[in-house]
Amino acid sequence: MTSVREVAANAGERYEELKSFEADQEITAGGMRIKGHVKFKKPKSVAVEYEEYRSPLEDFEVKLSGGSEFIGDDLVDSRVIYGGKDTWIHLVDKSTAVKKEGKYLYSPFAGVDVIGQLGFLPSLVSDFLLKDDGKGEINGRPVHRLGLKPKSSRRSLFLKDEVFNLARAELALDKELGLPLKITYYPGQGEQLRFSGSQGSPVIVEYSNYEVDKLGKRDFQFDPSKVDRVFREEMVSEEEFADAFPLSVPFDEIKGEDYERARENISVMEDDEAGRSYSSMTFLRSDEEGRPSSSIQLLLGNYLSREMSRHRTYMSENGEEVELEGATVKIADRGEAVKERLPDEWEQNIYEVSWQGEESFYFLLGQEIPREELLDLARSFLD
Repeated sequence: MTSVREVAANAGERYEELKSFEADQEITAGGMRIKGHVKFKKPKSVAVEYEEYRSPLEDFEVKLSGGSEFIGDDLVDSRVIYGGKDTWIHLVDKSTAVKKEGKYLYSPFAGVDVIGQLGFLPSLVSDFLLKDDGKGEINGRPVHRLGLKPKSSRRSLFLKDEVFNLARAELALDKELGLPLKITYYPGQGEQLRFSGSQGSPVIVEYSNYEVDKLGKRDFQFDPSKVDRVFREEMVSEEEFADAFPLSVPFDEIKGEDYERARENISVMEDDEAGRSYSSMTFLRSDEEGRPSSSIQLLLGNYLSREMSRHRTYMSENGEEVELEGATVKIADRGEAVKERLPDEWEQNIYEVSWQGEESFYFLLGQEIPREELLDLARSFLD
C-alpha cells in the first residue's frame, strides 16, 4: 500500500521530470472567479489566455482610483506571455500589444502568483506535515487526497514565488499524472489584506485537460508585427523623462510640496512608430515618523491607454468643470462615490483633476489631499 509520504514524493519527482505542461485553470474564492488556459515551460516561461476574470473588489477599486493598469474586461480574451524576463500583454480585440519589464501575469492576489504554479510539489515532503485524506475522483479521474500543514507557517513556499502565511492546504493529485487537479489553501492570520479578494473564503485552484511535455519555444514567443500598435516599456530617470517625453511634469513644484516619487525610475510606454507614449507615476508625502500620509497618482500622455480611458469616462460622467489658469479642468470627488465602503477612520479626501489638449491627457488623483490643494498642484502643470 502506497504511503502518503510516497504519494507526495512521487508528485515531486513527477514535477522534476516535467519539461512543460498546458491545462485549463480555474481560481475561485468567495465571489472571485478566474478562468483561462495556461501554458508553462521550465524554467520560468508562462503564457495565459483568460476566458473569465471576475473579482469582487474590482468595481470598488475602479470607483476609488480607476483600478489597475489592466482590469478583468481588458484581460478577458487577451494573451499574456512571460518568457522569463519580459511580459507581452496582447489585447487581441484592440490589435494592441504592450511589452513590460518583469513578470505581469495579473494574479488576483497581491504578491502571490497562482497562475500555472506547480513549483511547490518537490518540497511537499520537506516543508509540510502530511495527512492521508483518502482517495476519490474529480471529473472522472482517480485522485489521492492529501492534507498539508506547513512546518513553518511564516515561511510557507506553497506557491513558490512568494513567502506568505499559510494555515493549511488540501491537495488532490491525479493518480495517473501525479499532478494536482485541485488545490485548496487557507491563508493564515495577518493575510486579510493580501487575500482581500477572497472575502475570507479559502482559495481553490483547479486544473483540467492537462497536456504534458508538448510545448516548445514558439508557444512563448510573440510577434509584434502581427498587431497594429505596439508599446514597449522603458524605465527612465527624471532627467531622461524631461528630455524625451512629449508632455511636461513640474517635478520641482511637486517636490516643493514635500512629495517624492514612490519609485526611483519612471515607467514610460512608447509606440515609437506612431510617436505616441504614456506614463504613470506615484508621489508620496510622509509624516514626521516617515509613514506615507498622502499620495498623488499621475497619468499622462499623448495616447489614451486602457487605464486612462477609464479615468476619462469617469471624469466625463462625474467631473465638475472649473476654470483654472485660463483652462477648463474637471474635478471629481471619488471619496464621495465610495464613502459607504470606506473605513470610518478615512477622511475621504479622494479627488481627481483632469484636463486635455489636442494631443495631451492629464489625470491627477490625490488621496488624503484637500480639494484646493490638489487644484493648486494642477495649476503648476498649467502655468
